[in-house]
Amino acid sequence: MSTLVTTKGQVTIPKKLRDHYGIRPGALIDFVPGIDGIQLRKVVKKGGNGVLGCLKNELSGHNISTLLDDLRGEVVLPKKRKS
Repeated sequence: MSTLVTTKGQVTIPKKLRDHYGIRPGALIDFVPGIDGIQLRKVVKKGGNGVLGCLKNELSGHNISTLLDDLRGEVVLPKKRKS
């Protein structure tokens, strides 16, 4: 996707990308220089707030125990030894 740079050096991030990456008005974006050009990265707050709730929509209505069981797979406990 391409976009024009204004005389003030501003660019518009295409709506499809803003929606996909959750970039809302007021979001902080980092410009990261690289060998092949510049990368844009959405800044995620550290300290938990940026991570907590990031999957809220994907996980809504699911039981945490069921989700953990799905991630871990079947657990087979060893048989008890006879003493």
